[in-house]
Amino acid sequence: MKRIGVLLVALLLAQGFASQVRELVLFPFAEGAAVQPTEEFNVGVEMLNALYAQLKEIPNLYVVRYRETNPSIQRALEENRLRRDRLTPPFNQREADGTWRAARIGAVMGANLAFAGRIEEFSYNPETREVTLTVSGELIDVATNEVLLSVAETGRGRLGRDETDPNLARIAAVAQVAERIGTAMRERLAPAAEQPIKAEPRKQPDRRRERAIASIFVVVIGAILGASDL
Repeated sequence: MKRIGVLLVALLLAQGFASQVRELVLFPFAEGAAVQPTEEFNVGVEMLNALYAQLKEIPNLYVVRYRETNPSIQRALEENRLRRDRLTPPFNQREADGTWRAARIGAVMGANLAFAGRIEEFSYNPETREVTLTVSGELIDVATNEVLLSVAETGRGRLGRDETDPNLARIAAVAQVAERIGTAMRERLAPAAEQPIKAEPRKQPDRRRERAIASIFVVVIGAILGASDL
């Protein structure tokens, strides 16, 4: 019986913890006209990986990468609840009824939150040996279709004096943007820190009151004892 009680307590604690964890779907980035394509560096994949690494460190947040092969999405396609042409970027785009595409797919996947964005600029200047990367995106509440956070961050990476591989600068720019977006989302989603409890000053005992109570106690005891002798 005691073991059953322990198991019930553990189950309740697990359910309480699960109710605090929110699931976020991270969608692939769309690419704008100002993105310089490079065969040796896939900026969309690199940006997604770097941002995923940032977001998975946020407390009580479970991050899932969007994949078209997800069983819930495949089931929705079979049941005509989703259209296949809606399963490619851009995902931070509103449908005809005003619903964010990312929110609609996120609801199918059973998620609470969705993040979808766009790579606005990605370029390398061989003269300055500098990479410029600009990324925008929206953090969306799946249930309410509300935009909780809009971001637009620019990062730059520059080759060092003895460096010749432009990918080093590209990696630096991606890391910079991912860190900035991750910080903004962490501030928006992480639970607020508990306010420190202000310690109240300890009250000094009232000696006069203590002596008065003691005197009354002695008088009462004496009266009781005197009455018992009668």
